[in-house]
Amino acid sequence: MLKLIFNGLAILFGLVAIWYMLSLKSKKKDEQALIQQILKERDALIQEKENFNKEHATRYARERVKNQKLEEEKFEVTVEQSSQQKARDESASIIAELETAIEESQKSIGEVKLQIIKEKKEFEELEVNHQANISEIPAIEVNKKNILNSTQNLESEIQVLKSSLENYEAVTKVLKEHFDQTTSSLFRDKTSRNWLEKGEYIKLSYMKIDLNNGLLGLPVGQEDGVLKDKLFAIRSNGDEICKIKITHSELNQAVASIIPLLGKPAKLLTVSEYDLYHL
Repeated sequence: MLKLIFNGLAILFGLVAIWYMLSLKSKKKDEQALIQQILKERDALIQEKENFNKEHATRYARERVKNQKLEEEKFEVTVEQSSQQKARDESASIIAELETAIEESQKSIGEVKLQIIKEKKEFEELEVNHQANISEIPAIEVNKKNILNSTQNLESEIQVLKSSLENYEAVTKVLKEHFDQTTSSLFRDKTSRNWLEKGEYIKLSYMKIDLNNGLLGLPVGQEDGVLKDKLFAIRSNGDEICKIKITHSELNQAVASIIPLLGKPAKLLTVSEYDLYHL
């Protein structure tokens, strides 16, 4: 009985073991199917990832090419802008130079116009003077003829005068000798005679006064009889101011010294006219 129980239990355990084995086998198949499905999903994910990566790489490459193209276009635009800016600056500089040149040209043109107007005016004046000179030519010709005639007449007169003055040198020499002798005689007579007698006087209105040195400068001399070492008195309005002695005498001027202690020489500074009396 126990054997049967043990056999039944053994069979039961065997059946349980078989079921368990079958269950494990079924579970293993399910797990293998699940693993195959996971592997397929993994492969699909890997393929999808690879496709995504390829697509991303392609898209990145396109974007990089596009960005590179944009950078190149941006660089070209920058270069073009720089070239245009440089061209604009050069154009502005050229325009400024042209405007300056135009202003200078206009100024030069204005100056040239003024010069032309001035030269035109001068030319017109020259033309007027030329016409006036042309109109004066007949009168000049007449004057020329008159001068020629006068010259011929003068030459004739010169010839006549020349013939009449052939003895002029001899006559002139005689006259000169006579003149020299006459003047010498007059001078000797004048200097030998005392022209200003004692008691006579000369009225004067000018003299140089040096009271510090006691000297007077007189505007009369040998021609008037004021000779060296002669004594004179200076009077004004009938009053005697001082006495002087001639220390130096020339032809028409003299220097006298004031005789001290006689008269009041200081009054000489106040008189405008005086009498020079010969003592």
